[in-house]
Amino acid sequence: ATRRNRLKDPDMCQLFAYSSLHPTTATAALAEFFGNSVDNPHGWGVAWHEGDEVRMVKEPIPAYRSTLVRHTLDEAIESTHILAHIRKATHGTCAYDNCHPFVQTDSSETAWTMIHNGVIVNDALLAGYDSWEVGETDSECVLMFLVDVIDEAMRRRGHELSFDEKFEVLGSAFDQLSNGNKLNLILDDGQTLFIHTNTLDTTLYVSQHDDAAMFCTVPLTLGDWTPIPQRRLVAYRQGRLVRASHVQHVHSFDSRTVRYLQLPDVDLPAAADSYASPALRYAKPVECRR
Repeated sequence: ATRRNRLKDPDMCQLFAYSSLHPTTATAALAEFFGNSVDNPHGWGVAWHEGDEVRMVKEPIPAYRSTLVRHTLDEAIESTHILAHIRKATHGTCAYDNCHPFVQTDSSETAWTMIHNGVIVNDALLAGYDSWEVGETDSECVLMFLVDVIDEAMRRRGHELSFDEKFEVLGSAFDQLSNGNKLNLILDDGQTLFIHTNTLDTTLYVSQHDDAAMFCTVPLTLGDWTPIPQRRLVAYRQGRLVRASHVQHVHSFDSRTVRYLQLPDVDLPAAADSYASPALRYAKPVECRR
């Protein structure tokens, strides 16, 4: 089978991310990734960091037909953090505001960028966010929820969160949010990539080379790829794995039968304390380049 045929769930969007110690271009990898958009025709997007700013380009058309994709890649994006997405719509119309990545800022003015594929069935934690989102996707609501989690933790502690505090707070939030939901997700605060997957099949991979790491839903021809651990939160900084949470005590999502299967536990460093749902608050998006 070709690499493209390894995608076990044909109805899911595809994700790409890059983390490195030094600013680097990922043009060849992005070109191959966007070339897989024939089966993901409902939009594309890419976001990257330039200093403290997030730059983003996206369109609600197939990436393989887009002249803007070619122009963006010709500009040779150079960054230590890159996120890209090609969409297969399961919720929301084919529109700019429904294309990933999504960006929100927290109360400390940190910009959080997120790409996601999955199915949100158990949406109790997201109640009310659809009234505030710009688009129509549950993915945007997930990011708004997670930014509120960060803001609530900062309010309670009275200071900006350290990396370990962010990891613990997000780990606890993912424990709850992934219960009953399919949650392949990559979240970036400009310093760290926080990565989570809870599908039964392997649907996120990493390719590590020196001080750089690429992540993709379907392995690309570039690099040697290994699965991202399932049912836990992992964090990468400067292209290196820096922390992994305990295995979540929730069910894994089986996309083939839409049911949930309990997997055996594996011992890993424990994540964090409990989390109580914060009050609803809409985090204003940073200004992004269309």
